[in-house]
Amino acid sequence: MVLWLTVVTALIALSAVIYAYVRRKINTAALLGSLVLGTVIILALGLRYSYCGLLVLLAFFISGNIVTKYKYDKKEALGVAEANRGMRSINNVLGNGLSPVIFAIGFAITRDTLFLLGFSSAVATACADTFATEIGQAEGNPRLITTLKKVPVGTSGGVSLPGIGAALLGSILIATVSLIFRFGMLFFFICLVSGFLGGIVDSIFGATVEDRYPLRLNKHHVNVMATLSGGICAILIAYLVL
Repeated sequence: MVLWLTVVTALIALSAVIYAYVRRKINTAALLGSLVLGTVIILALGLRYSYCGLLVLLAFFISGNIVTKYKYDKKEALGVAEANRGMRSINNVLGNGLSPVIFAIGFAITRDTLFLLGFSSAVATACADTFATEIGQAEGNPRLITTLKKVPVGTSGGVSLPGIGAALLGSILIATVSLIFRFGMLFFFICLVSGFLGGIVDSIFGATVEDRYPLRLNKHHVNVMATLSGGICAILIAYLVL
């Protein structure tokens, strides 16, 4: 039964990625990168959990593409929309997918299910950040998270109430899908909270280190740092609670 679930989920995920490529939602490098990361995750999570991990990633992939189109024309007029009509590149794939892979490999090495929580929370962080960015930029009047001063739409580290609400929604989505791991409601709540906090961390990094001397980190570097933070936060919370 688990084998068939894995095969079917893998085929659905593959079809979704190929469809996105044909529809020009991702470029060739992003297609190849997605296939490589997906394969690593399947091998790392093994037969028992790989279909769960793929479904979590698939939920983020589909919802992320949907919210990117949210009021795209308005965001384009403001100069903050994703370039090329929202087409994702390999940098997007690595920025959001590298941390989940790291936690998946951690699980493969240790067989400790806390790494599965880290995996889901890293994806929840990526989803929270994507929702906050795509919805918040279209609806909000942002303030810099570190000073609360008003800033132009699109400023790194800018947050707004609609964006914060969207971040919570994105984290809830992934935490809900992560229930498929069957570790109970505590897993759900830790994933939800950690994903949301990871999104906040992303904004803090954006306000303090993104495109700033001396590190000159770009938004993709910040995404990796934030998603790692979300996953690590989840593991620490679980370690203290369990």
